[in-house]
Amino acid sequence: MNKISKGFFLGSIAVGLGIADVLVILGTIKAKSGDSDALQMIGFSYIPMLYGAIVMMVLYYKMWASIQDGHARTTAGKAIGMMFVPFYNIYWAFQVIWGFSKDYNAYVERHGTKAARLPEGLFLANVIMCFLTWIPVIGQIILVVNYIISIVMISKICDAINATTDNSAQPESVR
Repeated sequence: MNKISKGFFLGSIAVGLGIADVLVILGTIKAKSGDSDALQMIGFSYIPMLYGAIVMMVLYYKMWASIQDGHARTTAGKAIGMMFVPFYNIYWAFQVIWGFSKDYNAYVERHGTKAARLPEGLFLANVIMCFLTWIPVIGQIILVVNYIISIVMISKICDAINATTDNSAQPESVR
C-alpha cells in the first residue's frame, strides 16, 4: 500500500466539516432569533458535509486496508459497506473507528514496528461525541469539541497508515 497525503486528508476533512459545522451553528442561532433563512443555511451545510464525509470514508477504507494481515476484525470494504446499513451503523461506527485504534495497536505489537500507538480513548471519545451532538443546546459545544478531537484523530490516522507502509518503521530482522 502506498503512503497517503496527510495534507489532503487533514485539509479536506477540516475544511469540509469545519464549514458545515459553522453553517449549522449559525443556522441554529438564526433559527432561535426567528430568522427565516436559518433552514436554508443549515441546508447549505450538507454540501461541504458531504464532501468531508466522502473523504472520511476513503480515509477509513485506507486505514483498514493498511492493517490487513489476517488478524484485523474487518476488511476495508466491509468497514465502509456496513456504515451504510441503517441503525446497525450506530454499533458499527464503534467497530470502525474505536476498533481500528485497538486493531492497529495490536498490529504494531504483532509486527514489532517502531510506529507510535494510537490513543484508543481519543477514538472512543470521538464516536461517543458524534452521537452526543444531537443533544439540544450543549450539542453545539460538543460539536466544536469533537471537531478538534476529529482533527487530532485524523492526523494520527494518517501517520498510522504511513507508518505501516514505511520500511524504516520495521526492525532490521523483519526487512
